[in-house]
Amino acid sequence: MSNCLIIGGGIIGMMSARRLTLEGASVTILDRRECGRESSWAGGGIISPLYPWQYDNLTNELSFASQAMYADLCAQLLEDTGVDPQYVKSGLLMMDEYDSTEAMAWMEKYSVSYQSHEQGALFSGIAQVRNPRLLQALKADIVAKGVRIIENIKVNRLVVGSNHALGVKTQNGNYYADNVLVCAGAWSSTILDLESKVFPMKGQMIVLKSKPNKVKHIVLDQGRYIIPRKDGSILVGSTMEDVGFDDSIDTDTKQSLFEFAYQHFPDLNNATIEHHWSGFRPASASGKVILAKHEKFENVFINTGHFRNGLNMAPESANRITQLIIN
Repeated sequence: MSNCLIIGGGIIGMMSARRLTLEGASVTILDRRECGRESSWAGGGIISPLYPWQYDNLTNELSFASQAMYADLCAQLLEDTGVDPQYVKSGLLMMDEYDSTEAMAWMEKYSVSYQSHEQGALFSGIAQVRNPRLLQALKADIVAKGVRIIENIKVNRLVVGSNHALGVKTQNGNYYADNVLVCAGAWSSTILDLESKVFPMKGQMIVLKSKPNKVKHIVLDQGRYIIPRKDGSILVGSTMEDVGFDDSIDTDTKQSLFEFAYQHFPDLNNATIEHHWSGFRPASASGKVILAKHEKFENVFINTGHFRNGLNMAPESANRITQLIIN
Protein backbone atom coordinates (compact mmCIF):
# COMPACT_ATOMS: atom_id res chain seq x y z
CA MET A 1 0.00 0.00 0.00
CA SER A 2 1.14 3.59 -0.59
CA ASN A 3 2.54 5.74 2.19
CA CYS A 4 0.61 8.22 4.29
CA LEU A 5 1.58 11.43 6.06
CA ILE A 6 -0.53 12.22 9.14
CA ILE A 7 -0.59 15.78 10.46
CA GLY A 8 -1.27 15.68 14.20
CA GLY A 9 -0.38 13.05 16.76
CA GLY A 10 -3.27 13.19 19.21
CA ILE A 11 -5.63 10.29 19.87
CA ILE A 12 -7.22 10.65 16.42
CA GLY A 13 -3.89 10.85 14.59
CA MET A 14 -2.25 7.98 16.46
CA MET A 15 -5.32 5.74 16.31
CA SER A 16 -5.57 6.42 12.56
CA ALA A 17 -1.87 5.61 12.18
CA ARG A 18 -2.34 2.32 13.99
CA ARG A 19 -5.25 1.30 11.80
CA LEU A 20 -3.50 2.31 8.57
CA THR A 21 -0.39 0.39 9.58
CA LEU A 22 -2.47 -2.73 10.24
CA GLU A 23 -3.69 -2.36 6.65
CA GLY A 24 -0.10 -2.31 5.39
CA ALA A 25 0.49 1.42 5.00
CA SER A 26 3.80 3.13 5.64
CA VAL A 27 2.92 5.99 8.01
CA THR A 28 4.70 9.12 9.22
CA ILE A 29 3.21 11.42 11.87
CA LEU A 30 4.20 15.09 12.12
CA ASP A 31 3.24 16.87 15.33
CA ARG A 32 3.70 20.50 16.33
CA ARG A 33 4.58 19.45 19.88
CA GLU A 34 4.94 16.01 21.44
CA CYS A 35 2.39 13.41 20.36
CA GLY A 36 -0.60 13.19 22.64
CA ARG A 37 0.08 16.36 24.63
CA GLU A 38 -2.82 18.57 23.56
CA SER A 39 -6.57 17.94 23.81
CA SER A 40 -6.23 14.16 24.05
CA TRP A 41 -4.03 14.46 27.13
CA ALA A 42 -6.05 17.28 28.71
CA GLY A 43 -9.46 15.58 28.68
CA GLY A 44 -11.13 13.27 31.17
CA GLY A 45 -11.08 9.93 29.36
CA ILE A 46 -14.83 9.24 29.53
CA ILE A 47 -15.77 6.79 26.77
CA SER A 48 -19.11 8.38 25.95
CA PRO A 49 -20.49 11.78 24.98
CA LEU A 50 -21.66 13.54 28.13
CA TYR A 51 -25.21 14.21 26.92
CA PRO A 52 -25.33 12.10 23.75
CA TRP A 53 -28.79 13.27 22.63
CA GLN A 54 -27.25 16.69 21.98
CA TYR A 55 -25.19 15.28 19.09
CA ASP A 56 -25.90 14.13 15.55
CA ASN A 57 -26.26 10.57 14.29
CA LEU A 58 -22.65 10.29 13.12
CA THR A 59 -21.30 11.21 16.55
CA ASN A 60 -23.48 8.57 18.16
CA GLU A 61 -22.55 5.93 15.56
CA LEU A 62 -18.84 6.57 16.05
CA SER A 63 -19.24 6.56 19.82
CA PHE A 64 -21.22 3.32 20.08
CA ALA A 65 -18.87 1.48 17.72
CA SER A 66 -15.80 2.73 19.59
CA GLN A 67 -17.25 1.85 23.00
CA ALA A 68 -17.59 -1.73 21.80
CA MET A 69 -13.87 -1.86 20.91
CA TYR A 70 -12.24 -0.20 23.88
CA ALA A 71 -12.01 -3.08 26.38
CA ASP A 72 -10.24 -5.36 23.89
CA LEU A 73 -8.13 -2.51 22.52
CA CYS A 74 -6.83 -1.56 25.97
CA ALA A 75 -6.15 -5.20 26.85
CA GLN A 76 -4.18 -5.60 23.60
CA LEU A 77 -2.19 -2.42 24.21
CA LEU A 78 -1.32 -3.59 27.72
CA GLU A 79 -0.18 -6.97 26.41
CA ASP A 80 1.89 -5.46 23.59
CA THR A 81 3.45 -2.50 25.42
CA GLY A 82 3.25 -3.21 29.15
CA VAL A 83 1.48 0.13 29.68
CA ASP A 84 -1.97 -0.17 31.27
CA PRO A 85 -4.51 2.37 29.92
CA GLN A 86 -6.61 1.60 33.04
CA TYR A 87 -9.87 0.84 31.29
CA VAL A 88 -12.55 0.78 34.01
CA LYS A 89 -16.30 0.35 33.57
CA SER A 90 -17.12 2.72 36.42
CA GLY A 91 -20.55 3.78 35.20
CA LEU A 92 -21.80 7.33 34.82
CA LEU A 93 -24.24 8.88 37.27
CA MET A 94 -26.16 11.61 35.44
CA MET A 95 -27.90 14.05 37.72
CA ASP A 96 -29.68 16.23 35.18
CA GLU A 97 -31.33 16.18 31.73
CA TYR A 98 -31.74 12.38 31.60
CA ASP A 99 -35.53 12.71 31.97
CA SER A 100 -35.97 15.35 29.25
CA THR A 101 -38.13 14.60 26.21
CA GLU A 102 -35.04 14.71 23.99
CA ALA A 103 -33.12 12.31 26.22
CA MET A 104 -35.99 9.83 26.46
CA ALA A 105 -36.43 9.81 22.68
CA TRP A 106 -32.69 9.16 22.23
CA MET A 107 -32.75 6.27 24.71
CA GLU A 108 -35.69 4.70 22.92
CA LYS A 109 -34.01 5.10 19.53
CA TYR A 110 -30.76 3.46 20.62
CA SER A 111 -32.24 1.00 23.14
CA VAL A 112 -30.31 2.54 26.03
CA SER A 113 -31.57 2.24 29.60
CA TYR A 114 -30.41 3.36 33.03
CA GLN A 115 -30.79 2.28 36.63
CA SER A 116 -32.71 4.62 38.90
CA HIS A 117 -30.45 6.15 41.53
CA GLU A 118 -31.36 8.39 44.44
CA GLN A 119 -29.35 11.18 42.81
CA GLY A 120 -30.31 10.61 39.18
CA ALA A 121 -29.76 8.00 36.48
CA LEU A 122 -26.91 5.49 36.51
CA PHE A 123 -25.66 4.42 33.10
CA SER A 124 -23.69 1.44 34.37
CA GLY A 125 -22.14 0.47 31.02
CA ILE A 126 -20.10 3.68 30.63
CA ALA A 127 -16.35 3.20 30.98
CA GLN A 128 -13.31 5.42 31.25
CA VAL A 129 -9.60 5.22 30.51
CA ARG A 130 -6.70 7.11 31.99
CA ASN A 131 -6.09 9.04 28.83
CA PRO A 132 -2.40 9.97 29.37
CA ARG A 133 -1.64 6.27 29.87
CA LEU A 134 -3.70 5.30 26.84
CA LEU A 135 -1.73 7.80 24.75
CA GLN A 136 1.56 6.48 26.14
CA ALA A 137 0.59 2.92 25.26
CA LEU A 138 -0.69 3.88 21.83
CA LYS A 139 2.48 5.77 20.98
CA ALA A 140 4.67 2.84 22.02
CA ASP A 141 2.49 0.47 20.03
CA ILE A 142 2.56 2.39 16.74
CA VAL A 143 6.31 2.97 16.97
CA ALA A 144 6.76 -0.78 17.42
CA LYS A 145 4.56 -1.29 14.36
CA GLY A 146 6.86 0.90 12.28
CA VAL A 147 5.20 4.31 12.39
CA ARG A 148 7.72 7.13 12.06
CA ILE A 149 7.03 10.03 14.44
CA ILE A 150 8.55 13.47 13.98
CA GLU A 151 7.74 15.84 16.84
CA ASN A 152 8.14 19.57 17.47
CA ILE A 153 7.63 20.36 13.81
CA LYS A 154 5.11 22.91 12.56
CA VAL A 155 3.26 22.18 9.33
CA ASN A 156 2.59 25.40 7.46
CA ARG A 157 0.55 24.26 4.46
CA LEU A 158 0.05 21.65 1.79
CA VAL A 159 2.39 21.36 -1.18
CA VAL A 160 -0.05 20.89 -4.05
CA GLY A 161 -0.21 19.90 -7.70
CA SER A 162 -3.23 20.43 -9.93
CA ASN A 163 -5.79 18.37 -8.02
CA HIS A 164 -3.73 16.54 -5.46
CA ALA A 165 -1.24 17.17 -2.65
CA LEU A 166 2.41 16.28 -3.04
CA GLY A 167 3.01 16.62 0.69
CA VAL A 168 3.39 19.41 3.23
CA LYS A 169 5.67 22.36 3.85
CA THR A 170 7.20 22.71 7.34
CA GLN A 171 9.76 25.00 8.92
CA ASN A 172 12.28 22.18 8.38
CA GLY A 173 11.52 21.63 4.70
CA ASN A 174 9.00 19.64 2.70
CA TYR A 175 7.70 16.13 3.41
CA TYR A 176 6.15 14.13 0.59
CA ALA A 177 3.63 11.29 0.54
CA ASP A 178 1.02 9.57 -1.60
CA ASN A 179 -1.72 10.53 0.85
CA VAL A 180 -2.05 13.26 3.47
CA LEU A 181 -4.36 12.88 6.47
CA VAL A 182 -5.06 15.98 8.57
CA CYS A 183 -5.79 15.13 12.21
CA ALA A 184 -4.55 18.39 13.69
CA GLY A 185 -7.44 18.98 16.09
CA ALA A 186 -8.01 22.64 16.93
CA TRP A 187 -5.17 23.60 14.55
CA SER A 188 -6.65 21.89 11.47
CA SER A 189 -7.92 25.13 9.91
CA THR A 190 -4.44 26.65 10.11
CA ILE A 191 -3.31 23.98 7.63
CA LEU A 192 -6.39 23.50 5.43
CA ASP A 193 -9.23 25.70 4.24
CA LEU A 194 -12.17 23.68 5.54
CA GLU A 195 -15.80 24.11 4.57
CA SER A 196 -16.62 23.97 8.27
CA LYS A 197 -13.92 25.88 10.15
CA VAL A 198 -12.32 24.16 13.15
CA PHE A 199 -11.48 26.36 16.13
CA PRO A 200 -10.31 25.89 19.74
CA MET A 201 -12.74 25.68 22.64
CA LYS A 202 -10.73 25.87 25.86
CA GLY A 203 -11.52 23.76 28.89
CA GLN A 204 -9.94 24.02 32.34
CA MET A 205 -9.69 21.05 34.72
CA ILE A 206 -8.25 20.15 38.11
CA VAL A 207 -7.20 16.91 39.75
CA LEU A 208 -7.62 16.24 43.46
CA LYS A 209 -5.55 13.94 45.62
CA SER A 210 -7.86 11.53 47.41
CA LYS A 211 -8.21 7.89 48.41
CA PRO A 212 -9.58 5.05 46.25
CA ASN A 213 -13.35 4.45 46.40
CA LYS A 214 -14.18 7.91 47.74
CA VAL A 215 -16.16 8.36 44.53
CA LYS A 216 -17.58 5.23 42.92
CA HIS A 217 -18.99 6.43 39.59
CA ILE A 218 -18.30 9.19 37.12
CA VAL A 219 -20.69 11.99 38.11
CA LEU A 220 -22.18 14.40 35.57
CA ASP A 221 -24.20 17.44 36.56
CA GLN A 222 -24.82 20.81 34.87
CA GLY A 223 -22.27 20.06 32.19
CA ARG A 224 -19.44 19.37 34.64
CA TYR A 225 -18.07 16.03 35.73
CA ILE A 226 -16.18 14.25 38.50
CA ILE A 227 -14.07 11.25 37.48
CA PRO A 228 -12.58 8.79 40.01
CA ARG A 229 -9.30 7.10 39.01
CA LYS A 230 -8.07 3.72 40.24
CA ASP A 231 -5.40 5.29 42.47
CA GLY A 232 -7.87 7.63 44.16
CA SER A 233 -7.11 10.71 42.08
CA ILE A 234 -10.25 12.63 41.12
CA LEU A 235 -10.53 14.73 37.97
CA VAL A 236 -12.96 17.63 37.93
CA GLY A 237 -13.93 19.55 34.80
CA SER A 238 -14.56 21.32 32.66
CA THR A 239 -15.15 24.84 31.41
CA MET A 240 -16.20 25.90 27.90
CA GLU A 241 -14.29 29.02 26.84
CA ASP A 242 -14.25 30.42 23.30
CA VAL A 243 -11.06 32.47 23.74
CA GLY A 244 -8.88 31.35 20.85
CA PHE A 245 -5.52 29.78 21.65
CA ASP A 246 -5.27 31.38 25.09
CA ASP A 247 -4.18 28.52 27.37
CA SER A 248 -4.08 30.54 30.59
CA ILE A 249 -5.66 29.22 33.78
CA ASP A 250 -7.20 31.29 36.57
CA THR A 251 -7.81 30.91 40.29
CA ASP A 252 -11.54 31.67 40.07
CA THR A 253 -12.08 28.70 37.77
CA LYS A 254 -9.92 26.47 39.95
CA GLN A 255 -11.99 27.39 42.98
CA SER A 256 -15.27 26.93 41.08
CA LEU A 257 -14.27 23.41 40.01
CA PHE A 258 -13.15 22.57 43.54
CA GLU A 259 -16.47 23.78 44.96
CA PHE A 260 -18.36 21.71 42.40
CA ALA A 261 -16.50 18.62 43.63
CA TYR A 262 -17.05 19.09 47.36
CA GLN A 263 -20.66 20.21 46.95
CA HIS A 264 -21.31 16.74 45.53
CA PHE A 265 -18.91 14.95 47.87
CA PRO A 266 -18.41 16.99 51.08
CA ASP A 267 -15.46 14.84 52.18
CA LEU A 268 -13.48 16.33 49.30
CA ASN A 269 -13.50 19.71 51.04
CA ASN A 270 -10.15 18.76 52.60
CA ALA A 271 -8.66 17.30 49.42
CA THR A 272 -5.54 18.81 47.88
CA ILE A 273 -5.63 20.26 44.37
CA GLU A 274 -2.62 18.61 42.76
CA HIS A 275 -2.79 20.15 39.31
CA HIS A 276 -4.79 22.67 37.27
CA TRP A 277 -4.53 22.82 33.48
CA SER A 278 -6.30 23.69 30.26
CA GLY A 279 -6.68 22.20 26.80
CA PHE A 280 -8.19 23.06 23.43
CA ARG A 281 -11.08 20.97 22.11
CA PRO A 282 -11.38 20.98 18.28
CA ALA A 283 -14.83 22.49 17.71
CA SER A 284 -16.24 22.82 14.20
CA ALA A 285 -18.46 25.62 12.98
CA SER A 286 -21.05 23.04 11.89
CA GLY A 287 -20.96 21.29 15.27
CA LYS A 288 -20.14 18.04 13.48
CA VAL A 289 -17.18 15.72 13.06
CA ILE A 290 -15.29 16.21 9.78
CA LEU A 291 -14.40 12.75 8.50
CA ALA A 292 -13.99 12.93 4.75
CA LYS A 293 -11.92 13.20 1.61
CA HIS A 294 -11.01 16.81 0.83
CA GLU A 295 -13.38 18.33 -1.72
CA LYS A 296 -10.54 19.74 -3.84
CA PHE A 297 -7.57 17.38 -3.42
CA GLU A 298 -8.19 13.73 -4.19
CA ASN A 299 -5.44 12.38 -1.90
CA VAL A 300 -6.07 14.62 1.12
CA PHE A 301 -8.24 13.29 3.94
CA ILE A 302 -9.60 14.91 7.09
CA ASN A 303 -10.32 13.40 10.50
CA THR A 304 -10.98 16.27 12.91
CA GLY A 305 -13.63 18.42 14.60
CA HIS A 306 -14.44 15.84 17.29
CA PHE A 307 -14.96 18.57 19.91
CA ARG A 308 -15.11 16.94 23.38
CA ASN A 309 -15.52 13.42 22.00
CA GLY A 310 -12.26 12.64 20.24
CA LEU A 311 -11.20 9.90 22.61
CA ASN A 312 -14.54 8.16 22.75
CA MET A 313 -14.89 8.20 18.94
CA ALA A 314 -11.26 7.52 18.01
CA PRO A 315 -11.24 3.77 17.17
CA GLU A 316 -14.20 3.92 14.78
CA SER A 317 -13.09 7.28 13.34
CA ALA A 318 -9.77 5.60 12.54
CA ASN A 319 -11.54 2.66 10.93
CA ARG A 320 -13.68 4.87 8.72
CA ILE A 321 -10.93 7.19 7.54
CA THR A 322 -8.74 4.17 6.77
CA GLN A 323 -11.45 2.73 4.54
CA LEU A 324 -11.72 6.03 2.69
CA ILE A 325 -7.98 6.11 2.11
CA ILE A 326 -7.47 2.54 0.98
CA ASN A 327 -10.57 2.30 -1.24
